[in-house]
Amino acid sequence: MGVFLLAVPVLLVVVLGYAVGYTVWEAAGLGGNPEPAGWLTGLALLAAVSWLLLSRRARLRRARRRARARGDDVESARLAGEPARRRRGRG
Repeated sequence: MGVFLLAVPVLLVVVLGYAVGYTVWEAAGLGGNPEPAGWLTGLALLAAVSWLLLSRRARLRRARRRARARGDDVESARLAGEPARRRRGRG
């Protein structure tokens, strides 16, 4: 069950990118097979989404580490709760 928790969002992002790439190729009237363009667009979208999510997580972790080093307990606690607030839809 845990595999599906990760695989389903990944597949949705790739398929969305595939659909966009395929549609753009067809709309542009380019010759040849539009499938490679669709798959490349899907993988590019997956890479972009992954990079955005991972960089945000790293930024939060870095900010929390700096707050702890400054001794700012309030800011450190706020940053620690940030991912949980986002998951609950309050961010």
